[in-house]
Amino acid sequence: MKALILGKWTYPAVAVLVAAVIILLPLMLHRQRSLPGGTDIATDPVPVPPASVRLLIDDTSWDEAEGRRVIRQEIFDEMLAMIHRADSFVLVDLFLWNPWTGAFPDRHRELSTELAEALIRKKRTDRDVDILVLSDPINRIYGADEPSFFKDMAKAGIPVVFTDLSLLPDSNRFYAPYWSILERILDSESVGPWAREPRLTNPFERGGERISLLQFGRLLLFKANHRKVLITGSSEHGLEMLMGSLNPADGSSAHSNMALHVSGKAVLEALYSELEVLRWSLGRKLNVIVGATGAASFKAGSIQRRSLTLVPEGDSGEDWPRVQLLTEGSIATAVVELLSGAGKGDEVRIALFYLSDRRVVQAIKGAVRRGASVRLVLDANRDAFGMRKVGVPNRQVAAELMELSGQHSVAVRWADTHGEQFHTKSMSITYADGRPGAFTTGSANWTRRNIANLNLEANLLVTGADSVMRDFNAYFDRIWDNADGLSHTLPYGAWQEKGLRLAVKGLLYRWQEWSGMGTF
Repeated sequence: MKALILGKWTYPAVAVLVAAVIILLPLMLHRQRSLPGGTDIATDPVPVPPASVRLLIDDTSWDEAEGRRVIRQEIFDEMLAMIHRADSFVLVDLFLWNPWTGAFPDRHRELSTELAEALIRKKRTDRDVDILVLSDPINRIYGADEPSFFKDMAKAGIPVVFTDLSLLPDSNRFYAPYWSILERILDSESVGPWAREPRLTNPFERGGERISLLQFGRLLLFKANHRKVLITGSSEHGLEMLMGSLNPADGSSAHSNMALHVSGKAVLEALYSELEVLRWSLGRKLNVIVGATGAASFKAGSIQRRSLTLVPEGDSGEDWPRVQLLTEGSIATAVVELLSGAGKGDEVRIALFYLSDRRVVQAIKGAVRRGASVRLVLDANRDAFGMRKVGVPNRQVAAELMELSGQHSVAVRWADTHGEQFHTKSMSITYADGRPGAFTTGSANWTRRNIANLNLEANLLVTGADSVMRDFNAYFDRIWDNADGLSHTLPYGAWQEKGLRLAVKGLLYRWQEWSGMGTF
């Protein structure tokens, strides 16, 4: 009887075991890449004259009386001004750069075309200026569907290079191993023509051109060169850099953003990092529009040589601000160290689009427990290019932090958005003992994907920059209190989640954060 039962289940058991091995084998054999060169950087702090570092703010609020947005912006116009005054070189590395406006068109300004036209105009009026463009392949929907202005720039003599995301580590733990196998099949000679046929709905633009299965499959990897950097050189102004959170995408044109403008020798390391990313992206000809691989490599070398002639000479003052470049995982290290050094009487102000990284969340809670006063303005994670989101991860993290509010000084307010996003990624710490204040901003959301050596990211940390601290803290306090009569922020209760909804979404947040199977 026992032999009969064993025999009855032998074949199904073996079949299940074989299927499990086949399914799990890609996960077991998949080898995670290390980051390529020019990444995970934490430079030594560089002293710069006080006037060489400035804060730029894009602020969108709501006028309740008139039922309309009030938009005040500084960043993009500064970008155009930098390009205009450059007479040596211009290097651009920007994540989202396209005219798409999402499911429901909502455009404030046509940033994408305006920026491309400014670069083309610069190249035509001053042929001696070296211009290089680096961007993310999301702007060609991971295929060859880039907006026409990229081709226009290439035709004008501006090499356009798309970052080689295949060289980055995989953030989507469970999907990437299987896609690495499936992509080889879909890209094969026999299956390729079918897999490249545009048959799927465009996820970025309502009514946009359809995309292929190959493009959609690459999208689900959720990899990105998420940096937002502009570096220029001129004989009069030397080296200039703008680094922040602004994307020159039409659908992002009403977002709140923040950036730092820095000039002088503090720009050099950021420039070298950008050139290194560009060089390893040149390894595949498909990453370069109209095949200008040689021209891009030549201009990269020319820009590097020219930059050395623009570095200012002279001593630095002991009381000058210090500027430090942070990229990728070094951003997390610096943020955690800053928060770990905050304690009784210190004031921490945080303004963020996404907050989910567990190391950072625990560091914030540690600062609160040590007696620091911590205030956060967060995006409620409800809007994304015309589509509604469910509030993950910010509402769940906010609930976790607010559990400490009964006994400690911690508070959360929500940005009062109306279709746009509160896209800032910034923090300041004012120390009670008189130490120089610290401020950081840039491209990185505080999530695993952004600060765990997966995405490419670029931030700046400045210490002792009194004007930057003063400007950010004044801005933060104004939007916290809605002091100008406009609605910038809403109380925590406006988007507070509790009970079963909080529990379910909390599990979703933790799973997506750990697995990488989410968009944040």
